Amino acid sequence: MKNTLSRQKLIQKGFSTGFLQRALCYLGLTFLCSAVLQAQPAGPEWSWGLPIYQIAPRYYNETGGFKEIEKDIPRLKSLNVGIIYIMPVHPCSDDTSWDAQIRCNNFQTADFQGVNPAMGSLQDYKDLVRALHANGMYVIQDMVPRHMHPGNNMLKLHPDWAKGESWGLPAWNFDNPDARQYMLESLKYWIREVDIDGYRIDVAGSDPLPEVFREFIPELRKMKPIFMLAEADGPRFHPHYDMTYDWRNLKTMIVEIVQQGGPASRIDENIRRDLSEYPDGALRMRHLDNHDLNVGMAPFGRIPGNMDERYGGGQKAFAVLAATMPGKWMYFMGNEINNPRRIPHAWGKEYDWIHWEENPEFTNLYSTLGAIHRYNPAVWDGNYRYLNTTHNDDLFVMERKKGDNVVFVVINFSASQTTGTITDALPEGDFTEAFNGGTGPLSRVMDLPGWSYRVYVKDTPPRLPLSVSK
Repeated sequence: MKNTLSRQKLIQKGFSTGFLQRALCYLGLTFLCSAVLQAQPAGPEWSWGLPIYQIAPRYYNETGGFKEIEKDIPRLKSLNVGIIYIMPVHPCSDDTSWDAQIRCNNFQTADFQGVNPAMGSLQDYKDLVRALHANGMYVIQDMVPRHMHPGNNMLKLHPDWAKGESWGLPAWNFDNPDARQYMLESLKYWIREVDIDGYRIDVAGSDPLPEVFREFIPELRKMKPIFMLAEADGPRFHPHYDMTYDWRNLKTMIVEIVQQGGPASRIDENIRRDLSEYPDGALRMRHLDNHDLNVGMAPFGRIPGNMDERYGGGQKAFAVLAATMPGKWMYFMGNEINNPRRIPHAWGKEYDWIHWEENPEFTNLYSTLGAIHRYNPAVWDGNYRYLNTTHNDDLFVMERKKGDNVVFVVINFSASQTTGTITDALPEGDFTEAFNGGTGPLSRVMDLPGWSYRVYVKDTPPRLPLSVSK
């Protein structure tokens, strides 16, 4: 139609993707009622599509530290991850001995511009970041600006830089202009000196951090294109942050589906709520695990720390979901081997170190999912369509589509064998199943063992390893 404005022009005129979809659906284009149009993802262009891998440096292996991570870059690269999220690197005690620094809570910062000696030196950190950059990976760093260790170096010099408490610790006084400026300079310091590529901001929803970072983030973006992750959940943190935590769907997976046996269709409800409530392109962090969940702490209550217990044996199926649904995929070190051990992320304890050679079938799964997430734009920049089946309670089926690129996902979110018929229109053409290499058109009838999945891809670049077995 010659007189019809293009979708892009309508967006430029202030109409959101969600508004356009509702309007076109109302005008009779009913296929848009089930397919949700996606906007260009938030964040700098370099970040698009890159899966995130979270690392606790002190506990990476028996030795730990920056040098050990650098040695392991070939393994990280083989996982197809693109952003390394490094947990706090700062000293966490005013006792600077190695023994104190390996055991202190690293969310209690003693020096916002210092490096924890149990992780290595500042030069070691610079070398790690440089090596990751050389291998096509980027680095975001954890920052804990709301509170600090009681022996923080600046608090000793300026007692008025603390005001009240946060998490039982002295809270940073952002009402003090000098303290506020120092925190901004500390954030700039790591970008300037180490060349990191962004931040994860701890307890980003705690006042006054939302107001403070609306001011800080534009200043940081003047230095380089950075990626910003808020440890918070809600539309109000966008667009100054690129990504927020998806606690709603996390609760659905753990509590409603695994613990209560609720319907898989709840996942579609959550995705649609996200796409309607959040600004166009806003990223939601899709994950099964992080440093808090690993020790049984969740925003909605205590949960099993062990992944087998938490997901009822269905963690592979949930990993497929997290890696292919709208948003950005993040996982915690050890998930790729189904690590059964708790990692004392914040305080040093004796524990059994991660054994990276364990459970290679999980490593193969995560590597393949990393390739799909990273290299197929249907996943990181594609439209979303939910497909109904005759067993919506157990089967979850979705199509992700960007131009000729399609990723078609079928997951059985129950422990029982399930056979169901897809009742909505199937995408046409030949597909390749990512885990068994089979090719051909899609079948309307799906027969899946408990907690199993199928991922069919079309026009994914050849870097995808298409012959990995489960």
